[in-house]
Amino acid sequence: MYIEFIATTIEDAIVIEQSGADRIELVSSLAEGGLTPSHALIEAVVHSVKIPVNVMVRPHSQSFCYSERDLDIMKNDIRIIRTLGANGVVLGALNDKNEINRSYLKELLAECAGLEVTFHRAIDDTADPIQSAEMLSHYPEITTILTSGGHGDLPSRMKTIQQMKATCGHIAILVGSGLNKDNILSIDSELNTGHYHFGTAVRKNNSLIEGVQVEKAKEIVNLLKNG
Repeated sequence: MYIEFIATTIEDAIVIEQSGADRIELVSSLAEGGLTPSHALIEAVVHSVKIPVNVMVRPHSQSFCYSERDLDIMKNDIRIIRTLGANGVVLGALNDKNEINRSYLKELLAECAGLEVTFHRAIDDTADPIQSAEMLSHYPEITTILTSGGHGDLPSRMKTIQQMKATCGHIAILVGSGLNKDNILSIDSELNTGHYHFGTAVRKNNSLIEGVQVEKAKEIVNLLKNG
């Protein structure tokens, strides 16, 4: 069982480690779906915790389609993130047809040597997340796909995740979006991906802005790891 919680501050990161979670996804602007955090914050978090820190590489929240200038910024962020000692990066890019932008992805991955790579929930905005997962399986650099199974009702998304899991080869399926202490055991029983990602479920008042609460984080860790 592998559990990842989102941190937006150094305090979040320390609490997440105390909770017994396995990994931190570090972002800024959680209300916008997560953007690249400051380099100073990345450095501070990496030096304050012992568990792995994966850093969001997303220059803006307008869309997952990026300009050449955006791409250059993302590549430079990846270079800096590596020097700061992070475990990995979280990235994704689509084209104007909502397909994975293969040429951009190739350029981004070329900067990721030595880093774990998660392809984020941009995959849920593609026309066929199952086909997209199969395509990503051909990239050995990609270790994880973060997904909620596309859009739509929960049963259809669960079916999509199961099919993504069957087709993604070496890549771990990290299930995220809408998970909480009340539904996670039934979702795990159905999906059994063994990798789960939580955001607001471990925050005070389930807020996008307020901080991670150690009691809520520990409760989810205990549920998943101790039954």
